Amino acid sequence: MTELHLIISRPTPGDWHGRLDVGEALEAAGWTTDPTSGALRHPSGAVWVVVNDADDSGLDCPNGTVVEFPGSTPTVVIVAACLAATHTP
Repeated sequence: MTELHLIISRPTPGDWHGRLDVGEALEAAGWTTDPTSGALRHPSGAVWVVVNDADDSGLDCPNGTVVEFPGSTPTVVIVAACLAATHTP
């Protein structure tokens, strides 16, 4: 298995990047952006998407579970959940 090392820098105060931090981390892990919806998809069937301007987002897992993240959820929590959703037991 390939190791994934992420360095997530905090934005400068006053900068707004949406959940670009999560998107970049997931793309580095092999997720691809759906050009139509902007959602990020993994070959396993997992899908993550930002749902509003408040940075709330959601994760649809391959097993049918849906996880909702408030905009205040730390990047590392969302990325960890997305990565965990791509692995089957």
